[in-house]
Amino acid sequence: MNFSQRAKTVFDISKHVLQGADAGYEVKDFLHEFQVGKSIQMLDQPPIKLEGKVHDGMLYDAFLQALTVFLAAKIDQEPPAWTRPAIQLSNPWFASPGAAIRNYLLISSPSPFRMRNIFIDEDSLSVA
Repeated sequence: MNFSQRAKTVFDISKHVLQGADAGYEVKDFLHEFQVGKSIQMLDQPPIKLEGKVHDGMLYDAFLQALTVFLAAKIDQEPPAWTRPAIQLSNPWFASPGAAIRNYLLISSPSPFRMRNIFIDEDSLSVA
């Protein structure tokens, strides 16, 4: 797949992932765009539900919700209504498989991710 346009909205992330793009790359590209645009309009349109359509679709659905809530707070905006109720994974998902790092991720994960049972390092949400 050739995605010449960076995702400019969370909806775009889901659309690209549905078309076969790598979710991690799409999120990073979007974070670059958000760093410049910093607009609630980039978060307003609900993403396409990926559960049942792609491998780890529910994880991506929950992650995009958490990302949206996290970024809305960064620009002092209320998160869009589509982020509620929170999608909660039945089993915790850790960004790193190592047992030693899990304790760190349990503590350092931003709240919108923790409440969805997703454990990441907040630094992974920043771009240079």
